[in-house]
Amino acid sequence: MDNCSVLIIDDEEINTLQLEHALEDVGKIITSNNSSEAIQLIEKIKPDILVLDLEMPKVSGFDILEVIQQKPTLAHVRTVVITSHSDPAIEEKALSLGAIDFISKPLNLRLCRIRIENHIKIRTQEKILQQTQAELFAEKEQLRVTIDSIADAVISTDNNANIVYMNPVAQRLTGWSQTAAKGRHIEEVMKLCDATTKIPSINPLSVALKENRPVAMALNTQLTSKQGIEHRVEDSAAPIFDSNHNQCGAVMVFQDVNEALAMSRQMTYLSHYDQLTSLPNRVLLHDRLTQGITRAAFNDTKLSLMLLDLDKFKFINDALGHDVGDEIIAHIGHSLDRFACNNITVARVGGDEFALVVPHSANSLSLEPLINQVFNVIGKPFRSGGEQHILSASLGISVYPDDASSAEEMLRHADSAMYKAKNESANSYFYFSDDLQVEMNRRLEVGIKLRKALDENDLDVHYQPKYDVNTDTLIGVESLVRLKDGQGGFISPVHFIEYAEETGLIFRLGEQVLEKSCIAAKNWLDKGLPIKVAVNISAKQFTDTKLVDTVAEILERTQLPSRYLELEVTESALIENFDYTVSQLKLISGMGVSIALDDFGTGYSSLSYLRLFPLDVLKIDQSFVRDMLNDEQALNIVTTIIELAHSLKLQIVAEGIETLEQKDRLQELGCQIGQGYLLSKPLDIDKANKLIQSSMVEGILCP
Repeated sequence: MDNCSVLIIDDEEINTLQLEHALEDVGKIITSNNSSEAIQLIEKIKPDILVLDLEMPKVSGFDILEVIQQKPTLAHVRTVVITSHSDPAIEEKALSLGAIDFISKPLNLRLCRIRIENHIKIRTQEKILQQTQAELFAEKEQLRVTIDSIADAVISTDNNANIVYMNPVAQRLTGWSQTAAKGRHIEEVMKLCDATTKIPSINPLSVALKENRPVAMALNTQLTSKQGIEHRVEDSAAPIFDSNHNQCGAVMVFQDVNEALAMSRQMTYLSHYDQLTSLPNRVLLHDRLTQGITRAAFNDTKLSLMLLDLDKFKFINDALGHDVGDEIIAHIGHSLDRFACNNITVARVGGDEFALVVPHSANSLSLEPLINQVFNVIGKPFRSGGEQHILSASLGISVYPDDASSAEEMLRHADSAMYKAKNESANSYFYFSDDLQVEMNRRLEVGIKLRKALDENDLDVHYQPKYDVNTDTLIGVESLVRLKDGQGGFISPVHFIEYAEETGLIFRLGEQVLEKSCIAAKNWLDKGLPIKVAVNISAKQFTDTKLVDTVAEILERTQLPSRYLELEVTESALIENFDYTVSQLKLISGMGVSIALDDFGTGYSSLSYLRLFPLDVLKIDQSFVRDMLNDEQALNIVTTIIELAHSLKLQIVAEGIETLEQKDRLQELGCQIGQGYLLSKPLDIDKANKLIQSSMVEGILCP
């Protein structure tokens, strides 16, 4: 009762004081003796119980009752009137205006308290009931909103399968409004059939009611709406039980799976076909290979896998952009798709790699006509990105059962043969062979050893001295990386450098060699042995945007003055990405590092880039040095290079000096610096230290 408020309005203060005292512990008591402000006070407080004197000047109790009756917000107020009259007409009027009880004057305070307490009890029960109803309504509304909001369709019925409720999704899918469907049998509203045969299906809700158990919707079920729209649907129905576990109806939950089926078909397509070319992808290729092998084994026939890779596609992609690259790939895919007949599968394996799966008889292996047709199609000129392109490819072939017994093995062997073809001229092809497998195994072994050496920082760096051929003075060394073979020897750089460039390991390799070389040069400098060290930088390393930062960081880390470092670059590195390479070399040269052009004369030998690049040294390739005494053309090339270097004020270094006659001839031609086995073989760090120290002692080290 403490939660109930009681407002007493009486113009006689003695009455309000007496009532307030009598009712002080039955609830919150508020009193007023001003009838003019009664309405405002009632609206403000909204009391549970109003004790109202009927006979008041200015505004009577009847006037107040009339106002209260007209205000819905005050409908809950239980009004008890105070009157000194016993006239039935007055009581009738008060009751008609909403009063519910009377208190007579003079006041019997005990009787007043009992009456007010009873009304407070009633009002308290009303509040409890209202709160309970509000909670039930809120719970029901929440349930309705929840069911209406879910993405699935929901239909509930009574025990006779007549519809009681449908949520908006169910109304949309069936084409029936809830008002129109209510009371109708579920079979009338939901027209179900088999999506393939169109044979009508029994509604699972009817079965759930009959068998008193949950029932799943049949597979491949189709719902036809009232308007004739077809939906593929699935899910289930279940009986509903009351609190006594008696069946009182059923509920059906189902969903439209048209989009899901379309998405499934799309996902299946995407997982098996290449988006750019619409050709089968690697996944479907593997499946076709597996099926082809099974058929070939059963029919005692053969199956060939032709794996091809476009030549120099990366260069085109990088130079012209990926949009043009994608256009080229799409063009090649469309061109190759013409071969997809007679059980031949054409697929895009990934990147710029394509594959053809070709079945043929056991005695026939005439793939050459098809290979030539493939090369002709790929080599046909076409325009893209505003330019004409003529492409070539490298092709590797693996044959079941001659050299492979599974799809994985065929892919691996064809890839090995293709790798071999890429090292040959354009439009080359190779069949897989045992010799090729040996070569690939060796390549794999080299890769394992190289990765291990890089992870453990265990690469060896040897140093080949460079001498002034006029004074035999040691003036510097060239760093040459060596990879241990695990048996006390070394693997040829020809093998592991190429592998490093193809796999991207060249960046780690180049950084480690540069750091080891700078550490060695710094150690010699600290011992008073100022030796410049030359380090080779491959064309691949110039694609690394961090090359300049790497050189700067290593010089900083090793504390080697930049004048004791020389970087040797090849002509191919200069030409491959001309503008970018120029900017990188200028930044490196700006640090004080000298730049040497290695193997000059074997590549483009363009005079224009000799002027544009910040070069300090030209190196004559050893092939010219080796042949110059017996080949007049080689001698002329050497002579020209030396004269060119002098005119450009560049140092000139001859590589590969192996005989005294070669040295003498170079000296006569004006070559200042040489290196080669005649002067010294590449030395490990210990032997290099001894040579440099002895050269200083003998006074043949150029400071």
